[in-house]
Amino acid sequence: MTSAEYEELRELDRIRSDNPVLNAWLEILRGEFPAWAERHGGGWDFSLGSLVRMEELVRSTYSGSAQAQAEIGGDFHQTAAWYVGEVHNRHVGTVWQYHPDSLELDPGTWPFVIVPFERLEEFPDEDGIEPDGRPLYSPVHRLCGVLDPGNGHLATDVDIHAPERS
Repeated sequence: MTSAEYEELRELDRIRSDNPVLNAWLEILRGEFPAWAERHGGGWDFSLGSLVRMEELVRSTYSGSAQAQAEIGGDFHQTAAWYVGEVHNRHVGTVWQYHPDSLELDPGTWPFVIVPFERLEEFPDEDGIEPDGRPLYSPVHRLCGVLDPGNGHLATDVDIHAPERS
């Protein structure tokens, strides 16, 4: 990768990390979380172990991934997704990102977590196609996917943020 390509990636990372759309989404959900947490049993401590409880709550809230997908923009789903992303951020050092133009390009795009740009070199693209091989994790979409049989568990999802060992 040339230095110009590297700087272009760095700028994209900066834009996705700090923009009015993302910042507003995060502020709203931080504000809504205390009441959400109380409605759903309290004691949400952002621990890795709480992801098991979150998955149980999601499974008891939705009859399946189709219902979760239909309610993806709702308060329950959005706040639960924010919580899952925050657990990742606090335990494996990921950060929230969202490109401010994403809604215009793809209305189904939501904020995601990713390892910081400084760790770019730890995640080379195996196929040599993309200069940025860092795994993106979309908690909003993952809360739908976890409802499908054989599709993993929220508690083990944090493992994607560790680079492959040779």
